[in-house]
Amino acid sequence: MKEFLLGIVQGLTEFFPVSSSGHLALFSKLMGLPSELPFFAFLHLGTFLAVLILLWNDVVGLVVGLFRWDKSTVELILKLIVSSIPAGLIGVFFQEQVNQALSSQKLVGVFFLATAALLWISDEFSGHKTMGQITYVDALVIGLFQAVAILPGVSRSGLTLIGALMIGMVRADAFKYSFLMSLPVVLAAGLFEIKGVTFTAGAFAGFGGALVAGLASLALMRYLTVSSHLKYFSIYLLIPAIVSFFVG
Repeated sequence: MKEFLLGIVQGLTEFFPVSSSGHLALFSKLMGLPSELPFFAFLHLGTFLAVLILLWNDVVGLVVGLFRWDKSTVELILKLIVSSIPAGLIGVFFQEQVNQALSSQKLVGVFFLATAALLWISDEFSGHKTMGQITYVDALVIGLFQAVAILPGVSRSGLTLIGALMIGMVRADAFKYSFLMSLPVVLAAGLFEIKGVTFTAGAFAGFGGALVAGLASLALMRYLTVSSHLKYFSIYLLIPAIVSFFVG
């Protein structure tokens, strides 16, 4: 049951800009469960599937365009790859440091506050660039934002959205790009850590909870992004930040 609840937490917080890793670390501590990175990565595979389902048409469009060797599609795929490189490198070479950060609840609280501050100003950014109009430098900038978001308490969706908006993307395309670029990183992280997962009924219950909750939260997040209501998450983040300092 606890694993299922953690799956729900993962699904709800993965796509809201409130840091799923920070919430998983916090709720694990509150429920008396160890902060196990392999299990967390397995939950991420559930939310990976949620993105794949909700953005299925976009993903299929990329695959079809690639096989047809459509120039604009190939360039977009290359930019998505560029955006994924920084987080991938940090995941491979700094995994131990990330594990240590997960064990410090007070540090998670600090990162919650940093995310809240960035989200407060996020609705002020807007632009005119579509996904097809961004440059490779733009793609790298967004990727650097995603790399920072590997830290617990720092929201991946929040930072990549802010990065996309800062380089001038329209909000609807910023949303799509943010979650399309998450697919290879989340899949790689899940597969990399899956060898350490104990496949119990609880683990699969957590996976299912993450998938169902992820579908619901991703649909809501799309609406909130386009309608410029992300700053309200800043107020919410004060709650887990304060709790993190008390339980740390």
